[in-house]
Amino acid sequence: MKKLLLTAALALGLAHGAQAQEFPEGPVTIVVPYSPSGNTDVFMRHLAPSLEEKWGQPVVVDNRPGGGSMVGTAYVSQAKPDGQTLLLTSSAFVTAPALQASLPFDPRADLMPIANPGFVSFLLVVNGESGYETLEEFIADSKESPKFGATAGLGTTTHFAMEQFLAESGANVDVVHFKGGGPAVVSILSREADIYGSSVSSAGEHIKTGAVKPLAIIGDDRIPLLPDVPSTKELGFDGLNIKQWIGLFAPAGTDPAIIEKVNADVNAAIQNADFIETVTPLDWTLNTSSVEGFTDKVNTELDIWKQLAIDRGLAQ
Repeated sequence: MKKLLLTAALALGLAHGAQAQEFPEGPVTIVVPYSPSGNTDVFMRHLAPSLEEKWGQPVVVDNRPGGGSMVGTAYVSQAKPDGQTLLLTSSAFVTAPALQASLPFDPRADLMPIANPGFVSFLLVVNGESGYETLEEFIADSKESPKFGATAGLGTTTHFAMEQFLAESGANVDVVHFKGGGPAVVSILSREADIYGSSVSSAGEHIKTGAVKPLAIIGDDRIPLLPDVPSTKELGFDGLNIKQWIGLFAPAGTDPAIIEKVNADVNAAIQNADFIETVTPLDWTLNTSSVEGFTDKVNTELDIWKQLAIDRGLAQ
């Protein structure tokens, strides 16, 4: 009997190994649940050639925006679990469930984390002619005259960046949701909103021209692209540390051997010299990750942002 069980286990292991070796058997579709030209889309399109070289198959980037990234995410959750359809999304994967009681998928059960290849920092920015020189000035003025804070949409990481800032600083700011990072930056340029937690890539050109002024980097550290801008930790806000990460996911039920292969291939692809040279000027910090480590990160942040939503009275 033991010999029979051992033989069966060996056969199963060989079958899993064979599936991983055969992957991919055709074009791999990577769904980006955002419109073209956004942070996540640009990252994936630069990464695709390196993966095509490794896999010997085309990598098709399929933009499926809508519902704050939930439409494309739900699509992948229902795809065949063979590794041929994957999801590259942002940290909205862990923030949106904190606000939306009913989603068309279960983020813990219906999708499998694979890799977390990078993240970008957020900046608190204001209009270049606002007159504010420091974040402390803005906070103090907001308590005298209430302000408006922009986000890239309800449940997005920029939304939670703003809520976390307000919880830590006590600034008197009403949150206004826009349909993406581009419109949110425009709201700062037009003074429709007073402050926004933007990425460098969204506001970078406007920062160069002086139309937008960065007051602080959200997090513990300054960033190389803006060395003169202080971090929020330097300013006394130790609890502010949110970044926009991107992550690759597969439908639940995908062979773990395929998951591990894709993880290894992505970790190798982000070390391509041409890729590094292209994305690091956009403030992407590249990050090698394990399947287990990224899975723990996802589960931990699902809990963290749910609690923040409850504390801020945002949860449904």
